[in-house]
Amino acid sequence: MRKGIWKGFLISICILTFAAFGVSYAQQKKTGGGDIKFEASGSSGPVLFSHEAHVNQHKAKCTDCHTKIFKMKKEDLKMTKEAHGQDKHCGVCHNGKKAFSQTSEADCGKCHKK
Repeated sequence: MRKGIWKGFLISICILTFAAFGVSYAQQKKTGGGDIKFEASGSSGPVLFSHEAHVNQHKAKCTDCHTKIFKMKKEDLKMTKEAHGQDKHCGVCHNGKKAFSQTSEADCGKCHKK
């Protein structure tokens, strides 16, 4: 009888350990914030910001943008076409040096989806 109790106890410990590792791994793979959609006025179309693309593909850290450039929660950004290319918001990185420019008409479709 005692042997059965220890066996059940060890199996339970193994299951809990694997579950804890699974949760830990899933949290590491999760990119906070998900996709954020910014509505654009006019015919340019909305901008879909992908945290995954910026963090996983381009190796940006959360602190590169938060809270120096953007608040932690979604802001209601009022960006005009004239504001593109300025050294604020997306333009901090999207300046043609660090990342593609916001001033080239050819690059508009990289962010604005119609």
